[in-house]
Amino acid sequence: MAYNSYVSEPLSTADIRHIVKQFRKILGIEDELYVEVVKYLDILSLYDPLYDYIIVEDSELPETVQGDTDVVNHTIRIKQSVYDGACDGNGMDRMSIAHEIGHYILICVAGVKFALNTDKSGYVVTYKDPEWQATVFASEFLMPARLIKDMSPEIVSEKCGVTM
Repeated sequence: MAYNSYVSEPLSTADIRHIVKQFRKILGIEDELYVEVVKYLDILSLYDPLYDYIIVEDSELPETVQGDTDVVNHTIRIKQSVYDGACDGNGMDRMSIAHEIGHYILICVAGVKFALNTDKSGYVVTYKDPEWQATVFASEFLMPARLIKDMSPEIVSEKCGVTM
């Protein structure tokens, strides 16, 4: 369980993998190991005319936030340093962008419902946590389980451009 202000409809890892598989298929990258994640910030607008993204000064977001997704206004914001890092191949920054794309695809495209968490404790079971769901999306988007199943962590890191 995690503390979160929001709760999503339940999704399993298998559910999210299926959504990512369909997304990668639509993009024509179902068998690609290395995903140029920054490129897909632009390409999403071809599939959703409401979508936009903004690169913001680092000071515009809290220090611990790499980016955010406004599902009401269909906008992803990414810190300049994160965008630059992803362009340079930094695995953590690539994952941060894939995570925000995950929020966007799961909620705005796949229609996963989410709402304010009304539980007084503020805790959410893992499979209803939108942050966990977006992280699973990002992991599967950058490292599809079916493509990496026989690889060592070192090879996955190298071939997929992610951190160990």
